[in-house]
Amino acid sequence: MRTKRIRISALAIILVGLSVITLAITLSRGAQLGVEGEDGLTAGRSDAARVAAGAVQLQTIHYQRCGHSVLRTVDSQPEWAGLTPDELTARLDMGWRVTDFAPDRITMSKNVMLFCPQHYVLMPDETGQICVWTNRYGDGMERVRDTSVTLADLPETQRELVRVGVAFDSESEADAYLVEQTSGR
Repeated sequence: MRTKRIRISALAIILVGLSVITLAITLSRGAQLGVEGEDGLTAGRSDAARVAAGAVQLQTIHYQRCGHSVLRTVDSQPEWAGLTPDELTARLDMGWRVTDFAPDRITMSKNVMLFCPQHYVLMPDETGQICVWTNRYGDGMERVRDTSVTLADLPETQRELVRVGVAFDSESEADAYLVEQTSGR
């Protein structure tokens, strides 16, 4: 009986030791793989890391109105060279969040309440004239053209939808929608 207890105790000690080693390896790998910490930056990053000259930005813009996301790669601003991740974060435009940092690559994301550039959007201008809009550059809606329809020309059930914007994959689909909504009126 005593031999069984010694064997069980020895086995328990070995299992605890293996668990500690496994935990240490897991934590070490998490830091190497860039596991995101509470601040949104990579856990275990060195605060001595600085933006390298010629670093690139991997920007993901999440368009809340249509649910699409766009990833774009742009050169970092030359004046960012030498900044720490915290100094860089303080200089970013509102809404941008750094999600990963390496001296030669800054990964960031932003949520915007717009439709993405893949859509043509019917929305009224300030006078109630329905216009076709698009997000040409990714960060703001631009008027493509006016239509001959006003908000008042639409059925009541459609006015609120168009007031906030209705997205289409093409201008011809937007035109067909307006014809359908105003025919017989």
